[in-house]
Amino acid sequence: MKGKLWTVMLVLLLVLGLSLSAGAVTIRHWDWHQPRMNLKLKYMEEYEKLNPDVKFETQVIGWEDYWTRLMSGVAGGDVPDIAQFHNSQTQAFLNHLEPFPADLFDYDRYKEDFINFEAAYLFDGTFHFYPVGIMSGLIFYNTDYWAEAGLTEADIPTTWDEFREIAKKLTKYDSAGDIQVAGFVPNGILGVFWLDLHYQLGGKLYGEDAKTVAWNNEAGIKALELIEQLIFEDRVTEPGFLGFSEAMGTGHAAMVYSWSWLGGELNNNYPDLNWGVFRLPTFDGKLAPGPVARNNHETGMSVMKGARAEAKGAAFEFLKWLYEETDYLVEVNLILGTAPSNRNLLDDPRIVENPLIAAIAEQVPYTNIPGEIPYEVENDYGLGMLQDLLFFGYSAADALALAEAEANGVLQERPVKWYVEDLYVPVAE
Repeated sequence: MKGKLWTVMLVLLLVLGLSLSAGAVTIRHWDWHQPRMNLKLKYMEEYEKLNPDVKFETQVIGWEDYWTRLMSGVAGGDVPDIAQFHNSQTQAFLNHLEPFPADLFDYDRYKEDFINFEAAYLFDGTFHFYPVGIMSGLIFYNTDYWAEAGLTEADIPTTWDEFREIAKKLTKYDSAGDIQVAGFVPNGILGVFWLDLHYQLGGKLYGEDAKTVAWNNEAGIKALELIEQLIFEDRVTEPGFLGFSEAMGTGHAAMVYSWSWLGGELNNNYPDLNWGVFRLPTFDGKLAPGPVARNNHETGMSVMKGARAEAKGAAFEFLKWLYEETDYLVEVNLILGTAPSNRNLLDDPRIVENPLIAAIAEQVPYTNIPGEIPYEVENDYGLGMLQDLLFFGYSAADALALAEAEANGVLQERPVKWYVEDLYVPVAE
């Protein structure tokens, strides 16, 4: 009799356990950026308390391996439910991302609230990654070196001629004439810096319909010649010098060019460094009519089409909560050094009081978003070549011709479909 009773009790417990766990779901998530993941983990823990049936499994994968692993997962049918996305991978992954459901996410409101929402996020009427922030290229400077040179905020340059003089003043050499502190370091990001100069001179990233790039022209040559002058004539840096981020963080650079994400890296990796930031100088000192630089959007997370059926709905509900019912968007923009894409967050005191984001906000209205730039065009076989070619002694025209040819080869294999560069509207002076 006791045996039968125990059997009945075990069956009841099993049934009860199954009923309690029937709605449970584990959401798998990948990212490549540890500080951002740390912030997500804080909110995931909070969400698990609010929703006991939801659990998270997370993994941080380095950038270089991330996209290979993700594509392999697509091919093999084993992907994270939520993947951190970057719009440089739009061409490769758009068909593998689930559209955000219009019954849960308010498309009409987003068109009003988010900067460039229709140009930067809508594809055939739907969006597949959430708007987070906007970044652009800026000048970071070591405030201790700035003060040692007798410079104040009043000396922040607005023209490249003024900038060259300050860079020379800030450069420190040893007794043998070797650079100990570079006045300005574009090393490691030279091609991206060149593109902003190219925009200032009336150039563009792409030719007609983005079938080719348009670099080897009068504007492109003049832009690259300015960089040549900084390196070889002014000698404020030199080939083989430290890359911009390491040079800045370790005190070997007085100024560097970087996109605004560098602010987060400096705060995380070099907390004792005293630094400031200012918007890019221009050739005539003016921002209008622009563009004075390229901008790009720091995109958020996507739900994969190949996500497990039981996790897909829960994934979207979590993203809705995270992005629209918490302070995550403010906090992640502060970590990444980006200005919020949501206009309603631009006057948040935490955003307004941040000098880096204030500099972005000043410049962003005069910047252009070209659309997708294939990773290879920006790095390996295009803009990324300009530094080596210049350092190897190629003329500006020859370097641009070679880089242009390589980039066009990439575009033949990977045509750009998301192209919005010509939508820029000049700003009235």
